[in-house]
Amino acid sequence: MSFKKSLLFCQCLLIATLTSVLSAEITKSSIETQIIDKITVSMFPNQKVTVWGETAYHKNIIQKSTQILPADYSTNATLLIVSKKIPENIASNAVIISTEYSLLAKDPRIVGAFFWQKGRPNILFIRKRMQNANIVLGHEFDKYIEDEL
Repeated sequence: MSFKKSLLFCQCLLIATLTSVLSAEITKSSIETQIIDKITVSMFPNQKVTVWGETAYHKNIIQKSTQILPADYSTNATLLIVSKKIPENIASNAVIISTEYSLLAKDPRIVGAFFWQKGRPNILFIRKRMQNANIVLGHEFDKYIEDEL
């Protein structure tokens, strides 16, 4: 009987250890990469999209993606990710998203944002801005689309 209890204890310990190891693998940047992937695939279905990131952190997220291609310059990117300011030279049909809520609120060219608040990722898109940019997101994003800020 004690052998069974020891075996059960070891199994529980193994499960707990594996769970904590797997949880540690889920980092902020990997979550952001998944968010960018889902947004990009929804915005541009069946297309390989070039994405430019403003910061080194954004570029790192883009590099980790399996769904998008990194753009060397903002001028040849389909999608731009910004957190401070929009570059002066961008493609006329480029779509812009931000990683800062405050920038989304300030600049009407930004169609949406994903940002962290209280330790959780948030996604927000503005319907009118999406319409102006001819962007349609899949129904999985309906709950993230607002009519105004």
